Amino acid sequence: MKGLDNMHAVIFAGGAVQPGEAVAAAIASADLVIAADSGAATALHYGCTPAIIVGDFDSLDAPRLQELKTRGSRIVQVAVEKNETDTELAVQAAIEEGASAITLLGGLGGERFDHTMANILLLAGFEVVPLRIVDGPAICWLLRGQGQAAINGQAGDLLSLLPLTGNATGVHTIGLYYPLRGETLHFGRPRGVSNVLEQEQAWVSLESGLLLIIHTNSRELKT
Repeated sequence: MKGLDNMHAVIFAGGAVQPGEAVAAAIASADLVIAADSGAATALHYGCTPAIIVGDFDSLDAPRLQELKTRGSRIVQVAVEKNETDTELAVQAAIEEGASAITLLGGLGGERFDHTMANILLLAGFEVVPLRIVDGPAICWLLRGQGQAAINGQAGDLLSLLPLTGNATGVHTIGLYYPLRGETLHFGRPRGVSNVLEQEQAWVSLESGLLLIIHTNSRELKT
């Protein structure tokens, strides 16, 4: 698969994956599937055999690992004592394989809230390849200043804009119920939570800082 100009890699992390339209679309468009340790079991549940499985395998049993080897998965075993998480190593593997875009599934759910936070912070750690987290009705990614992003959805969808690691300055929006016109969103203050799309497409631009964008499909929210 190396050498493809446009390669979409989907990584199954170790957390639970909520089903949703965005999850199904990500899997359907995957050119490469990678699993981080027990994410391999989740990948199989969704009908995917990972091409590569990375981890210390403290949470994937030996029979399942042997099954995946038989299916042709390449196993990359790393030491239990390491600086990187299994998910971070999986992202690195995707980049090494030539991925031009990466979707992380199972990065937000599960019993380990510290892993959820670590995966969100991973968005800030990789600038070369666009990285997003998809789970259930939500898609989240990072906008870096100076930059802009288009949000494609439907009227009534929720959009949250949260500064990450510091203040986000010069934030402009178009197509949102609560407009921002060159304002600063302060780190630690959740002012940007739960804005609403007024049309099928909205735009966000940023002069400086890091802005976490979370787009939630309103039709898939449980009421």
